[in-house]
Amino acid sequence: MNVAEFLRDAIVELKDVDESALVPALTFEELELDSLDYVEIQLRIKKKFKVEITPDLFAAGQLKNLGDLYAYIEANQPQAAVA
Repeated sequence: MNVAEFLRDAIVELKDVDESALVPALTFEELELDSLDYVEIQLRIKKKFKVEITPDLFAAGQLKNLGDLYAYIEANQPQAAVA
């Protein structure tokens, strides 16, 4: 399962959203995630991909949309997790 599929499944499970709406340009504001949603997604990412997503990344505007999050996870995965 790739990063996009994993996040799509996680978000669909947390929020009542049509998965066809989960395009890379979709912002986190548009998803209307609450603080518990962010924490849950961060924990799932850390467990699955061994990548830490800190709240600062969102607050600083480094992660604005799903595409940013996909790219960040893919760029920061340990090599063992990729295999």
